[in-house]
Amino acid sequence: MPGGLPTELFIAWIIVSKFGDHLPFYRQAEIFKRQGIDLDRGTLGNWVGRACFHLMPIINHMKAHLRGADRIFVDETRAPVLDPGRKATKSGFFWAVVSDDRGHGGADPPIVLFHYAPGRGKEHPLKFLVGYRGRFLQCDAYQSYNALTEIERDGGPWRLVYCWTHVRRRFVKRFESDRSPIAEEMLRQIALLYQIEKTVRGQDAAVRLAARRENAAPIIAALKPWLEAQLSRIPQKSQLAEDIRYTLAHWPGLIRFLDDGTLELDTNPVENQIRPIALTRKNALFAGNEVGAENWAMLASLVATCKMSGVNPIDYIAATLRAILDGHPQSGIEDLMPWRYKQPSSLAA
Repeated sequence: MPGGLPTELFIAWIIVSKFGDHLPFYRQAEIFKRQGIDLDRGTLGNWVGRACFHLMPIINHMKAHLRGADRIFVDETRAPVLDPGRKATKSGFFWAVVSDDRGHGGADPPIVLFHYAPGRGKEHPLKFLVGYRGRFLQCDAYQSYNALTEIERDGGPWRLVYCWTHVRRRFVKRFESDRSPIAEEMLRQIALLYQIEKTVRGQDAAVRLAARRENAAPIIAALKPWLEAQLSRIPQKSQLAEDIRYTLAHWPGLIRFLDDGTLELDTNPVENQIRPIALTRKNALFAGNEVGAENWAMLASLVATCKMSGVNPIDYIAATLRAILDGHPQSGIEDLMPWRYKQPSSLAA
């Protein structure tokens, strides 16, 4: 900060307090004031904005890593942004892209990147996924993702892998509201699939695939005709019928995990990364403008990726800012990735 006093460690603390611990700038300013330090929240925002400028090469390199992933998870959540002309907020969205191979013991680093977009239409994932070379997109059944299966690209169209957790939620609601024995049996069958997954969690993809074909495939083979039979016996306008139709309509994407041991049964890896965004949104209420929303997405990406890699985000961001300001070469940007960071060992007493 030209002419300023804050250190890289202090700025890193401010960043992680907001984007990792969900403490908005105005609350941080109140905390500082109780300690006799008068810092306006606008000043804090300005410092963080400057840090974002220096950290942009890190985000761009993380994006390059993600583009090479064979399978990614995608989800989106609302991002309110102040609309000064209307003296109100408008709804933008944070789209999360995650690569996490730990479920099958993969060697690639776990990464999450949030992208801010002013809407939720199909044009947004089409735009930010340009250049991705993966085959599989693990997602919910939101219709915007369907457009990705129609575009021509290197490696062929995306193959959508749907989420059993979303199916399960539907039948949980039916059982809780109606005590439906059909919903109860469906939940029992889904639980069996997850029990099989638990036994091979973190193992090699080939081991997972063999276990699925031996144990999960017979369950899946019996489940579809059973659902079709139940559907023929219940009122077609009931919510239970709608839930069964939803499941059958997405069946090819739901059973794709039987063909590849790297795939997961659900989109939990990305949903787990969306939850902190919702907590920050609850406390901060909205971003002041679209640039602020883009900075929010960028810094939340860094903090989340650090946590996935078991790295203290405050130490990492402080050290990375210092390295960049000291002239770390662009050719060595890989050395500044969160998963490359070596936590300083504590000094012996």
